[in-house]
Amino acid sequence: MSKELCVYRYGEYLKHVNVLSNGAVIIGTNFSIDGFSEKPVRVITHAHADHVRDIESSLKYSKHVVASPITLDLIEALSYVSRDLSPLLKSKGVPLAYHQEFSFNGDRLEFYKSDHIPGSAQVLVKLKNGDLKVGYTGDFKLTDKTDIMEGLDVLITEATYGNPLQVRSFKESIPQILVDLVVEGLAKYRRVYIYAYHGKMQEAMTILRAGGIKSPFILPERVHKATKILEEKYGFNYGRYYRERDPVNSKNGLIVFKHFNTAYNRRLDGSGLHIVLTGRFTKDPFVKVDDYTYVVSLSDHADFTDLIKYVELASPKLVVVDGSRSSNAEFLKAALIERGFCTTVLP
Repeated sequence: MSKELCVYRYGEYLKHVNVLSNGAVIIGTNFSIDGFSEKPVRVITHAHADHVRDIESSLKYSKHVVASPITLDLIEALSYVSRDLSPLLKSKGVPLAYHQEFSFNGDRLEFYKSDHIPGSAQVLVKLKNGDLKVGYTGDFKLTDKTDIMEGLDVLITEATYGNPLQVRSFKESIPQILVDLVVEGLAKYRRVYIYAYHGKMQEAMTILRAGGIKSPFILPERVHKATKILEEKYGFNYGRYYRERDPVNSKNGLIVFKHFNTAYNRRLDGSGLHIVLTGRFTKDPFVKVDDYTYVVSLSDHADFTDLIKYVELASPKLVVVDGSRSSNAEFLKAALIERGFCTTVLP
């Protein structure tokens, strides 16, 4: 692509898209995605804190809050909205299924599937002015559960692992490694503690059940509530699980899930095996920290190779790399330009 054509596309297309320093992705005049801006419609791609940021401001300002049905339920279950604003979430919340269309002032919005956490969605917007098509990936892993948005004028992509050095060659082996460590911990201690953020807890539970582990899960109160919703309303199946305050006895041992931040206070007294699930890039699939602790690299983000592959498959006219959530945006920009894609970073 010629430099002149690329510069022209920057100028024309960037009149309609922006990424703010607070993480808000702006498309057209109506939609603010994954962050607050004074727009009539707030869109949320998934129920992680950095994407639900300032949701209460949006509830007070915006006319609609659009998210997948699962995401809206998780926002409430995980207490991202205070109890006094919960009625606003119910009245302004718009549960949008995948490939169902939401229209506002002539602009049309559609969700595409994304493999990240339950309820995750990508966003496709068709603007009324000039039929411009803009897609935003949100956070994703590139698997057969992630749709590719094609035929785009502008693709806005995440860049968590945007550095060319961040290739996770071992990613396919992680589920079996996690299963093996848990089996070993149950055999030796009868109790395994797993530290993770809520979306990763559900992923780990699914992996362990698929690996044949039947021991009960002990969950924090809010995660228990969210898990119950996923099972009862959306058909997920996590086997036996209980709240932390429930009395539980099991001949198969127990798997206790705790919030990631509590790993610093773990008891290294031989009463259990500790497994910390990290989404940070690591060179090795797992690391033994001490006699009782392993750190396992279980990520729900596309690595560098998959970020590039997504863009190549989507083949947009302009790529905007979200620089508000990652320090690797400039690396990804350079790699995409090298491959012939007209690319910029915002903000």
